[in-house]
Amino acid sequence: MPKAAVYLDRDGAVATIHLNRPDKRNALNTEMWLGLIDAIEAADNDTAVKVVIVTGEGGTFAAGQDIEELGKGLTDHAWPVAALDVIYRSQKRLHTSVKPTIAKIRGACVGGGNGIALCCDLRFADTTARFGITPGKLGLIYPALDTKRLVDVVGPSRAKDILFTGRAISADEAKSYGLIDWLVEPAVLDKAVADYAQQICDVSQHSARGTKRVVQAVLEGLSDETDETRKLFTESFKGEDFKEGQAAFMAKRKPRFTFS
Repeated sequence: MPKAAVYLDRDGAVATIHLNRPDKRNALNTEMWLGLIDAIEAADNDTAVKVVIVTGEGGTFAAGQDIEELGKGLTDHAWPVAALDVIYRSQKRLHTSVKPTIAKIRGACVGGGNGIALCCDLRFADTTARFGITPGKLGLIYPALDTKRLVDVVGPSRAKDILFTGRAISADEAKSYGLIDWLVEPAVLDKAVADYAQQICDVSQHSARGTKRVVQAVLEGLSDETDETRKLFTESFKGEDFKEGQAAFMAKRKPRFTFS
């Protein structure tokens, strides 16, 4: 039976979301954006999952928005409104996943594909990866929240460079910009991501998820402690993970964390 255009599978504590439209280089359409929401919901609700990986099938991450579907906006002026809503909801759901997320990138990572990657906490790519955000080549304007995520990662000047020109960016340049976090050879990408995901699985998930919340609050303007951040810190001392972590440290053994 053919797999869906976006599907989820799980190996132990690691779930992988597959963008699966390889004949179209994983060009993103409404079906895929909605499928991404469902996949993230499933991963977040699965207590066995500790880390979520997002990747593309067929040697491409995602070659941007489906141009044929974009063309609907020429004659149906309600379509861009509906499209922005579903893309916004899909990316926001990925960005606010409670679990650590990793984009595993091969080949083209363009437009909406780049947007998906930026919604992940971390980005691994191999040397075949190519990046770009191309609304300038279509006479369109990139959405504000997508632009903010890009600025948060690469800074305003480089964000303007990427958006003004719409040019293709090599994997090496993407690494120098901070657009990706790790760059490896194609033969080792799967292992590099799997090994890193295991490192996250081995630590306290209470800690990992709390850290994700605090970092996001900083990105949204937090500059001082709040009642919420104080509570996150102080309440963690009452948790079973701290009891286990402290006991394991004293006994010089590997901790066996139970938070899920």
